Amino acid sequence: MNNSRTLNIALAFMAVIWVSPFAWLLSTAVDPIATGQLRFPKELGFSNFAQALTGESLLQLWNSLFIAGGTATLTLIVASGSAYALSRLKIPGRNAFLWSLVLLRMLPPTGILVPIYFAAQSVGLLNNVGIIVALTVLNLPFAMLLLKNFFDTVPVELEEAAHVEGASLATILRRVVLPISKAGLAVVWFFTFTSAWNEFLFPLLFSRTEDAFPMSMGLYSAFGRNGSIQYGFLAAFSIIYATPAVAVYFLLRRNMNTGFAGVGVKG
Repeated sequence: MNNSRTLNIALAFMAVIWVSPFAWLLSTAVDPIATGQLRFPKELGFSNFAQALTGESLLQLWNSLFIAGGTATLTLIVASGSAYALSRLKIPGRNAFLWSLVLLRMLPPTGILVPIYFAAQSVGLLNNVGIIVALTVLNLPFAMLLLKNFFDTVPVELEEAAHVEGASLATILRRVVLPISKAGLAVVWFFTFTSAWNEFLFPLLFSRTEDAFPMSMGLYSAFGRNGSIQYGFLAAFSIIYATPAVAVYFLLRRNMNTGFAGVGVKG
């Protein structure tokens, strides 16, 4: 009995610790005169959200969507073609190449940040487009390795049957391979999107104008805007910042559940 009571108290204490930041976030976001203290607002209002969805903040939201969506889509296109070739063709040195991808993925991003920056600067690829290209390069090894494993599970017999029926390679990819591998494609797109959405270091270095700042940099600057912290704006901005990643997860949830379980049509 005593052990059960102690366990309940411990669980309640952990729940309070876990819920407190979210309670502060919500109560502060709807408090027009927020002071940063955890309290129930004296009056409710959405002026903080209105401020976070106008002007410079709204532009940062669009920049983040452009960067994250562009990076995820470009990575998926490039990685799909490369991974399919690695899965189907007997390329000399394929295993060595795959192991080099593993090693490349293990490198910290800061290790390749400087050479990528100078390469982008030399060809004039800075700001948002440069960030998309740089993050695509960074995410390609993981995406290629993951997609190759998914393509390996697609029976070659299905592609051969479609080829006998007169289907072209493009048709086979569109009608056979990609639909079967959609769980893997969803996982790769989601992870690349969230990775690019939360990225701070690359935008900090590649963004040459304030118009190109994404929300991650806006969140950082909101801590010290005008020498003081606007707690209400900061809380509303944080909620808006978290919303797209959560929304993408729920949109892709069905396919991602299959992908996390490990796709395998071969059994």
